[in-house]
Amino acid sequence: MEDFRKEIRICPFSNEEFYPRRHNQRFAQPSYRIKFHNNTNNEIRRARAFVDNKLHKNYLILLELMDGKQEGKFHKEFLNGKGYSFNVLTHYEFYESSNRQAVYDFILLYNNSEIIILRKK
Repeated sequence: MEDFRKEIRICPFSNEEFYPRRHNQRFAQPSYRIKFHNNTNNEIRRARAFVDNKLHKNYLILLELMDGKQEGKFHKEFLNGKGYSFNVLTHYEFYESSNRQAVYDFILLYNNSEIIILRKK
């Protein structure tokens, strides 16, 4: 087996050449590894922010409106006025023989201009 300490590697963060001290070492220094992964995760967070921010706001609106209730009925324009974004959701939930839009633990049932919100148990 070849001695890994003799092979020159290139750090993906700093692009500097180094000799590894461990067989699985990818970065020249531990701080470069941390910075590399922080930068990667920050890029992912920035890319998802436009959706995540709307989802978070929707969830806070639903929590406020449903304070302790399992079911609530609201007019679509009322939710619009609160700043609710109807174009983002977390998943679809099968309810009453069809898939319904859901935001985390809330199921949204559309009935003309009214929206019935149910909280899953």
